[in-house]
Amino acid sequence: MATTTVEIDSDLLDRLRSRHPGRDDRALIEELARIDLGFVALREAQSRNMLNETDASELATRAVHEARRAAQ
Repeated sequence: MATTTVEIDSDLLDRLRSRHPGRDDRALIEELARIDLGFVALREAQSRNMLNETDASELATRAVHEARRAAQ
């Protein structure tokens, strides 16, 4: 898997670390990126498919689980 180096505000990263103790920085940031992409997928699915919130949430949950399995 290709990776890239990023810069992130130290105070922001410290706050994230305190909210998620025991997680390494990479896992923490990747998890938050997946969550954000899941929310985007949820909004797009709702809009594109005229789904109600329950159906769109179920679809988004499946997508997040699939992304997590693919990352392992």
